[in-house]
Parts: sequence; C-alpha cells; structure tokens
Amino acid sequence: MRQYKLLEITTQYEEYIKRFYNTHQTVDQLSYDELYSLIVDDGFGEADFIHRYFNKMGIESKVIFYNNRNLQNKWSPHQKDITYFDILLLQIKEFAPDVILISSMEYFSPEETMIIKECLGIGKIRLVGFYFTALNDRFRKNALLYDQIYTGSQFYVGLMKDWGLPAYLLRHAFDTSNLDKVPDCERKNEICFLGSIVTGKKAHNNRLDMLEELTKSNLPYVFYGNIYGSLQEILSSEEGKKYIGIIAEIASNMKMGVFGMEYYSIMNQYNICLNLHAPSVDRGAGNMRMFEATGMGICLLTDYRCENVELFDVTDEIVVYDCFEEMVDKAKWLLDNPKKAREIALAGQRRTLSEYTYKNKAEHLNDYIQTLIV
Repeated sequence: MRQYKLLEITTQYEEYIKRFYNTHQTVDQLSYDELYSLIVDDGFGEADFIHRYFNKMGIESKVIFYNNRNLQNKWSPHQKDITYFDILLLQIKEFAPDVILISSMEYFSPEETMIIKECLGIGKIRLVGFYFTALNDRFRKNALLYDQIYTGSQFYVGLMKDWGLPAYLLRHAFDTSNLDKVPDCERKNEICFLGSIVTGKKAHNNRLDMLEELTKSNLPYVFYGNIYGSLQEILSSEEGKKYIGIIAEIASNMKMGVFGMEYYSIMNQYNICLNLHAPSVDRGAGNMRMFEATGMGICLLTDYRCENVELFDVTDEIVVYDCFEEMVDKAKWLLDNPKKAREIALAGQRRTLSEYTYKNKAEHLNDYIQTLIV
C-alpha cells in the first residue's frame, strides 16, 4: 500500500456550532488541540471518525473544521488582519498533504477551490470531494476541478457520471464508539424523527407533509429539529401558505434540534426512528439517519427507494413505506408489536456494524485514493 498524507476540509452546521459554544462556555483558555479534541469527542456529523482509522492504517490523516471560527482563531492566535481562508491555506501548507478531501464542496467557489488545489505550488496535489445533496450548475462547474468525487448513493453516482464526472460510491457510516458514550435507558414505545427541515419543493417540504400525517394519526411521536427557510418564500404561493398551517399543527410535537452525542442519546430513548429522504434523492437512498438509527439498534421506518435493497433486507432489517398512509399503518403495527420491532432493530444493527462502519468507509476511501497516487 502506497503511503500518503490526507487532509479533509469540512464544515459544521452553524446551529450546531452555536449550541456547542452555548454549552461549553469556558473554552477561552483551551489550546487549538484541546478544543479540537472536545469538538470531535462530541461526535457531531462525521467528527474525525474516518481519520482515526486512516491513522491506524499508517496513513497520516486529519480534518479541519473550516467554519468553526472559535477553533480556527486558536490556530493562529497572534496573527492579525488574516482571513479564515488565509488561515486554511496556512494550515494546508503546514500539513503538506498529498490528497485534500473537501467534504463540503458547496462551501467553496471554483476560484477558492483552485487556490486550495494549487496552494502548495507543487502541481502534484490530488483533490477529491464528497457531495450528496441537490445537483445544480454551481456544483457541476466546481466538480470539474476534482480528481475524484464521492457520493452516498449509487443513483447519484449514475447522475454524476452522466455529466462526465469521476464519481464513486462512498456510503455514509456509523462509528461504534458512539455506543459506548450513550447511557443505557428504557426506550419509549414511540416514534422519533430527528433532523432539519429546509422548506422548498426540492428540499424538505415532504417532511412537513410526513409530520402532518403523523399528527393526524394521533400516533405517539416527537420531532426534534429545526425548520429553516424564507417566510417570504413560503407565503409567495398558495401551496406555501399551506405549510404555515402544517408547522402550526406539528408545533405541539416539536422540540429543539439536537446534535452530537445529545442527538444519539435522544434517539436512543425511542423504539422507532422515522426517516424520509429529500425529493432530490429520487430513487436513491443512504442518508446519514439510516446508519445512525440502525447503528444505535433502533427500528428504522424509512421511505421506499429502489436502492434500499442494496443497503438492507427490507423485510428483516428495516421497514419501508411507499406513501404516508402506509407509513402510518406500519408505524401503528410496530407500536403494537414492540418485540418484533426490536428484532428488526437488532438485525439492522448487525448489518450496519458489519458493513457500514467508519472502518469500512476508510478502507473504501483508501482503495479509491490508491488509484490516484500511482
């Protein structure tokens, strides 16, 4: 195996960053490394999970949380009048990677991406990226600068290849260390949905429809999340006005969004986790919640996608629904049969812990990168 140095550049939800520092208000005296450790131990998103396995493989690997301003400021505390992008370039030059992974491709313009790629001035750096959200012209223009692009769905791989892009499948994953950090508790025989809702036809309006249907069913459920979007945009059409009413309807079942280890701790309190992909995914499947829920040993009730069968046994490891009416029927059946729901949850967990861990993901990513550094 050829050796190389891998640097990931990623971003975190602004809401998570705000909540993290509201919870940890005594970080001023911490060094960059101390604060970094505190952040990754919180387990938000992908944290540094994949890099731990790369380092175990003998490949020097690390991640930069580009938009975590408090953290980035600690990297260069004595430099004045320096932009965050300048800090990033200095971090790249100090680490001198052979491969840069940008897992927030939408965050950088083509001009910024080119500067990142060429900042070492050696012409040998390989640039790879991860992208698994709505495809658009901005992404297409930027993607041409990458040597490889990874995405979480085989369906998306096909779409990107149709555009002539070097696309590869790299599934989301679950880290087993999360199981050790979450306290044991007696689970409620209820349904949970944890996640953000961004209003818009191509975003998550379907999740508002889903929660409205649950509310009408009177089944016990709770929604931990935040709703984002322009009120003006919502009110600009009759369909949009409908969603104002839906938001009001679901308010009684809505709690503040949770992140990091709090996210896993809350999820662990319920028997059933509801999931729904964004419309942009179309026939594809494989959002993070699928692996988070199954990894935690919670029964996953998710929307039908052709690609589901490539991930799990849809009769024994997860439960799928084809419409919201069927979602309600299956949710009721799972609530009435908690023993069977538990059996499905444990079967799904076995699959995730054997095939969809960050150890597996690191090995797959390394296989792809090996083809670049010949």
